[in-house]
Amino acid sequence: MNYLIYPIKIMNITQTYKNDFSHSRHTIGTPKDYPIDDNCGKSGANGYFYCPCNEMEVKKIYGVGTSSTNVLWIESTSPVITPTFVDYITIMIGHIEDKELNKLKIGQKFSRKEIIALEGKDGYATGEHFHIVVGRGKMTDGGWVKNSNGIWVISTTGGAVRPEDSFFIDNTFTTIKNSGGLKFIDLYSDIIEDNYYYTTAESLNVRLGPSTKFNAINTLPKHSKVKIKEIVNNWAKISDKEYISSNNITKSIPNNYYETKMTTANLLNVRKSPGGNILKEQSPLPKGTTVAIMETKNNWIKINKNRWIYKDYVN
Repeated sequence: MNYLIYPIKIMNITQTYKNDFSHSRHTIGTPKDYPIDDNCGKSGANGYFYCPCNEMEVKKIYGVGTSSTNVLWIESTSPVITPTFVDYITIMIGHIEDKELNKLKIGQKFSRKEIIALEGKDGYATGEHFHIVVGRGKMTDGGWVKNSNGIWVISTTGGAVRPEDSFFIDNTFTTIKNSGGLKFIDLYSDIIEDNYYYTTAESLNVRLGPSTKFNAINTLPKHSKVKIKEIVNNWAKISDKEYISSNNITKSIPNNYYETKMTTANLLNVRKSPGGNILKEQSPLPKGTTVAIMETKNNWIKINKNRWIYKDYVN
């Protein structure tokens, strides 16, 4: 699985988007982003930024040879799994020195845990560190735009994301010295290992293949719990024949969620109400269709709004 892990071996977050004036101007403006500073454990140039997923590509390098603060943009070459979404990811990194950025080229690719650059203090930094900002999706608008406070913030197709909503902690790779009060999720928790996710769309199509070209055989309501077999090209496989969009699932556990089961009848009618009229749309359901258990009423199960099936034919 292409999990996004924290990219530094010793986490020592010295400033977050919450508690520093210069950073807060990023967060209270429009649009906004959520920067953190990490000095990799101690002062001095002694920490590296590592590739946090299966593969990332250098998309833009700014500021080398000028008085401006150096900035590097890297983008995943495929969707990554984060604690809150599955999508491409773009990371903007500041303060890397000229001599480090001169080693990099646009289009250069790095594999998981490969060193990308050494921390620096280029620009107005008082000490060596990485200034890190995360955006969901691919880079847009040259990678950044000015917000209402006149501050340059990251620009991506999915918008800025909080670091704790972006990175897992691989405790075999990263040691936490100081998280700056941010709460990160352990990659090796039971929740992660079980590969369970929760749907985020109000009514998510379940398709017979990994594309919108395939027929939708059912819909899952928001907060349905599903077990993912694999994720390829923005499609999550939930059974041997069923796929859902990976852009609409999350690892974050909602306060209330719906368990899912599979149909056992060869063809199972879907009704508008318990024992009511048979629906024509997405009905009957073929054997082995994943359905949510929203409500049980007498001998009937509600699987979505105005969609009911007989309870003896699910397992």
